[in-house]
Amino acid sequence: MPRNVAQKLIAAHLVEGTLEPGAEIGLRVDQTLTQDATGTMVMLELEAMGLDRVRTELSVQYVDHNLLQTDEKNPDDHLFLQSAAERFGLWFSKAGNGVSHPVHQAHFGRPGALLIGSDSHTCAAGALGMLAIGVGGLEVAMAMAGQPLYVTLPEIWGVELTGTLPDWVSAKDVVLEMLRRHGVSGGVGRIIEYHGSGLAQLDAMDRHVIANMGAELGATATVFPADDSARTYLEAVGRGEQFEAWEADEGASYDLTEQINLSELEPLIARPSSPGNVVPVAEVAGEDVNQVVIGSSANPGLRDFAVVAEILDGHQAHSRVSVDINPTSREVLADLITGGWLGALVAAGARIHQSGCMGCIGMGQAPASGRNSLRTMPRNFPGRSGTEEDAVWLCSPRPRRPLR
Repeated sequence: MPRNVAQKLIAAHLVEGTLEPGAEIGLRVDQTLTQDATGTMVMLELEAMGLDRVRTELSVQYVDHNLLQTDEKNPDDHLFLQSAAERFGLWFSKAGNGVSHPVHQAHFGRPGALLIGSDSHTCAAGALGMLAIGVGGLEVAMAMAGQPLYVTLPEIWGVELTGTLPDWVSAKDVVLEMLRRHGVSGGVGRIIEYHGSGLAQLDAMDRHVIANMGAELGATATVFPADDSARTYLEAVGRGEQFEAWEADEGASYDLTEQINLSELEPLIARPSSPGNVVPVAEVAGEDVNQVVIGSSANPGLRDFAVVAEILDGHQAHSRVSVDINPTSREVLADLITGGWLGALVAAGARIHQSGCMGCIGMGQAPASGRNSLRTMPRNFPGRSGTEEDAVWLCSPRPRRPLR
């Protein structure tokens, strides 16, 4: 029987149960991801288990959330996490290395692998043809101890992409269109699998944007095929030998189906205060803006920063607009420096912050009360920014059309 990519990934990791709709299944976990806001409890759970060394193919502890060191609590936690990583055999990514999801994709993502993480946006790794699921800390700890992940078999929701993205429309608008149609609970109990001729336009970082915000739809995971886009990406980051094709069989079917004609999309934006409150940008043109924040796991690519630098090059940001830049990794920051984009941003009056989640989780960069903050982030729930009466909007940082 022909299988889609999600079915192939599930079957490849199935250790308990049967592939019957609604059945509980056990899946072998290859990789785990923890971050500093959730990892401390995971490490304490490993200590309580008396675990010697982690039993996964690979486990990584990231420090990307609690980066502000206004007292001793955060740095003390970071030291504990580093010592625990050494004790249990995890990779450790120290503060300033960057946001876990794009960093993991660049250094450890592998087509065909099953990744779970104690962070809801772990699903971003689906960009490379992985099955990637955000779960609770205890489930991650159990997987690190060699136990399966137990889930109810999700429905597979096939979303066919056709057509061609117009100028000024980007991958962020694809997932915002899904949120416009289905809201923040439309994906609950489902794995979203994107397929179709329109995929050819979406590179691995475009797919990361869409897979990341599958969490905002409530989906268990988002899956893309591991095709030429994944191969090109892995070759670019020096890991081409880890490419393995994972594509749907001809004639594969889905439990639910959807189609998006990319040619019909227009720039979209999520109004305050829900990722599902999506309208065309044209509908809200003219709104005042007090703050702009570029960065986060939802738009982590170099071009997402570079295009803002090119727009601002030779200009000054408006005197009443704070432009905040959160490089998503050291590599992105280094590329912004060598490409001359960081200098353009600084000259334009932008504020440069450390690599990490930062404003996405309210770790600094809180906006003024009731003032519009335009962000490239995945979430805008009330108060998440750190300001109780916030007004956060979500959109793409860039036009698709080249500026030069």
